[in-house]
Amino acid sequence: MISVLFAVAALYAQAAPDADRGAAASAAPPASTAHGVSGVTVTGETAKKRAAPDPKEVVCHKEPVIGSLFPKEICARREDIAERQRVDQKTVRDSQALRPWKDPAGD
Repeated sequence: MISVLFAVAALYAQAAPDADRGAAASAAPPASTAHGVSGVTVTGETAKKRAAPDPKEVVCHKEPVIGSLFPKEICARREDIAERQRVDQKTVRDSQALRPWKDPAGD
């Protein structure tokens, strides 16, 4: 019984946006100009997103601590975080390449 209710709710949720979209599309006429180009507003926001972040900027994020339920907040410069990631990834690659427990003849 409850599965039927979930199925009906899922179908209703999928069907509702289509009805709203059709009503909105018929109410608003398509925008056109003399040159056949639709009106577009350009803001400086996209330029900020495309610009490379400042490597000297200090950013904070939370990292999980092994053996604790509480994450630790780490604040560092972007370039320091990137360097730490490079070193950590190199360490993992090196340790996986060694694999002393794996028989080289068995590859």
